[in-house]
Amino acid sequence: MNMKNKMDIEKQLSEFYSTLDYKPLSANAISIYLILLEIARKTEWRNEFKVTNTILKSKIKGLNISSLQRARNELINNGYILYKKRNKSK
Repeated sequence: MNMKNKMDIEKQLSEFYSTLDYKPLSANAISIYLILLEIARKTEWRNEFKVTNTILKSKIKGLNISSLQRARNELINNGYILYKKRNKSK
């Protein structure tokens, strides 16, 4: 990990945890955000990347599709992530 990426993730985590003090999230939403942050780091902070529901569910024990969707909507509604639904017709 280069120094820029290390600073990015440290800054991002610091801001995220500070925001949780006045804008709390569910445990599932926090877990998903942290997983997405790690994926963003691995993609070298690309503006957009794809993550399937299957991947997210595999990383959080006991997470079902409805819980994942609620947690994702919580992140969207609180301004933590942007989400584009995948076009399945391709």
